[in-house]
Amino acid sequence: MKSKNILAGFLSMTILSLSVATPSAIALEGVTSIKEIPGMNEVIPISTKVQEIEKLHFGSFTGKVKEITDHQRMADWQFVLVENEEGQIANIIVSQDTYIVNNTGIEVGSIITGYYDANAPMLMIYPPQYNAEVVVIENENEFVKVDIFNEDFVSRDNLLKLNISEDTTILLEDGTVFEGSLANRKLIVFYGASTRSIPAQTTPTKIIVLFEKAVHPIYEEIEEKAGFTINDVSSMDIIVNNNKIEAPAAYTNEEGIVMVPLRAIAEALGFHINWNSQQKTITLDKTISLTVGEDYYTYMKTAPIHLGAAPVVVEGRTFVPLSFFKKVTKMNNAYVFEGQIVIDNGEVME
Repeated sequence: MKSKNILAGFLSMTILSLSVATPSAIALEGVTSIKEIPGMNEVIPISTKVQEIEKLHFGSFTGKVKEITDHQRMADWQFVLVENEEGQIANIIVSQDTYIVNNTGIEVGSIITGYYDANAPMLMIYPPQYNAEVVVIENENEFVKVDIFNEDFVSRDNLLKLNISEDTTILLEDGTVFEGSLANRKLIVFYGASTRSIPAQTTPTKIIVLFEKAVHPIYEEIEEKAGFTINDVSSMDIIVNNNKIEAPAAYTNEEGIVMVPLRAIAEALGFHINWNSQQKTITLDKTISLTVGEDYYTYMKTAPIHLGAAPVVVEGRTFVPLSFFKKVTKMNNAYVFEGQIVIDNGEVME
């Protein structure tokens, strides 16, 4: 009896094993092994070589002007508060270096687009602030494109291709005729109709070549104007707002940049200076900040300004590039001329 039970159990397990194995066997019928598929033994790349895409130079913000505020200290600076169609707001910073298309005045209620350096570091503040290189005021009678164009006259964002004609007027910012190459330059393009292709094609009526000055300010021409590098400025008087000041001697660094004493000049201009010895940072009126050893100057929490040389401490005194007083504190003049170092807010010297 016992042997019959054992035999029955054995037969039951055999039947169960066959029933479990059967579906697998059925499922594999007609299936070809991966190894038998032609080409599957070859290495197939995930993707082909991706064409490098150039970084966009310009970012932009378009909106209606809600408020215009003059800077309390810098007469040539304005903060233009704008609001776009989505209700987002931003401050467009307009300075003397901002090119305003057609030199049209900005008014409350105007629709403007501010173009700024998209690769500049952005501070996490609200509302965001953009240092505008170009401001375009909306005009229904013409289209305007601000971008860098390559050798084929295609914009960096690949949205517009230019077909230059003999009737296209090409000028510098100061209105003089530009006859050089337009490739890889920052351009303001005025045009009318365009094709519906990608990129769209158009024949521009006018092109403004940005940041190509016919005459550079003296402070940027230490070598060019005199024909040689000014190596010794140590004996030169420092003149601030037409007054000679008592200050440590200036000097020229290895890169040929004139370095001047910060505190003496800043205090003569009326700035209050604060020194943080732990972080090695200096603030002027809590609006301008700089750090010893870093070519990174900021004004009102806007995008940093690079001057080609960092602040340095020499015998306990901080020195900065002469251009600091023009590009950061926004004085009208900061230059070397006729044996003097001149810094003032008088008529712009060019």
